[in-house]
Amino acid sequence: MGGSEFTIFKNLRDMVPAPEGTAVDTAMYVSEDGILHTFGTTVPTDGTAGYAESCIFHKTGGSGSSLLYVNRGSDTSSLFIALGTQAFGTAAGRGPSPEIWDDCPVDEFKNNPEAGMIFFDDLHDGIDVATNQSAAAAAALGTTGKFGAFTGTTANTIASDATNSQGVAIVSTDTDNQSAMIVWPKGATVAGKVKFTTGKKLWMECRIKVSTIATAINQIFVGFAEEALNSEGLLLLINESSLANKDYVGFLKEYTDGDGLNTEFNTASGTNVSNDDEATLVAGAWTKLGIYCDGSTVTFYVDGVALATTTTTATADFPDGEEMAFYLQNMCGAGGTVGTVSLDWLRIAQEY
Repeated sequence: MGGSEFTIFKNLRDMVPAPEGTAVDTAMYVSEDGILHTFGTTVPTDGTAGYAESCIFHKTGGSGSSLLYVNRGSDTSSLFIALGTQAFGTAAGRGPSPEIWDDCPVDEFKNNPEAGMIFFDDLHDGIDVATNQSAAAAAALGTTGKFGAFTGTTANTIASDATNSQGVAIVSTDTDNQSAMIVWPKGATVAGKVKFTTGKKLWMECRIKVSTIATAINQIFVGFAEEALNSEGLLLLINESSLANKDYVGFLKEYTDGDGLNTEFNTASGTNVSNDDEATLVAGAWTKLGIYCDGSTVTFYVDGVALATTTTTATADFPDGEEMAFYLQNMCGAGGTVGTVSLDWLRIAQEY
């Protein structure tokens, strides 16, 4: 559309409207670098060549934050990201992982509670719970910040790491068949806040560190489960018996498996589905655990990388539509051996 100011004005005045958007996008402006401006009903597939860096794509028929996309990739391998949803950081970094969060409309969820929910806590307010407290007493007497907590005996503790300025809670246990746990939200004794729903997206990621990893030391659960399980033997069963027959989706380090990390899900009164040793825990190393649901497929992540096994919300015994809460539970399996799990941060979002 080059030319003098007169010819440009004339071309604009006489412009014939473009056709309606289709699944095959229509280029509006092309340079020697590739397509700079395009539109259609389907976002170009990641890795497609021919779109210039910073190419703008208008998604006709989109809604909410899914209206305008920009190519953050290259002209030989595109990566279109919805404006307002760009994820920062790296898979190997301390913060949230781009592969999980790159399509999460964070700003929209913050500003429009009808669209969805987002929660993030970096544990700067800490979690300090008086030991040997019942769930109700712990919630009332010792808990700060946005989490509920439970410690089974005087030997189990939850405390802030005074040496870490970034905010870390340490969940410690050394009494056989006793545990300590962190729960979000605080009201999880009554009702959960998180729900996998077919057709709706859900995101979760947290950063943890396990001090001692060996067979016959402890068992650990990190993920979502139904409400009111913050008491001994309701989620992780005593006597090293794995998980109770409840609604849950998450990661499990079994008592009988030294460093293996399983992915697990179940519905109450259903049949547990376990994918054994999907990842390996390393003692003393920070690890990011994540779950992403695109509305159908549920993918588990470790350190920002998708694990091999996925499932769907339509799979039998997946707790689709069930209200759940976030739990980090550390249960001791060998009296006298201290095992700690540290939580650096937690981020959860879901589409309504």
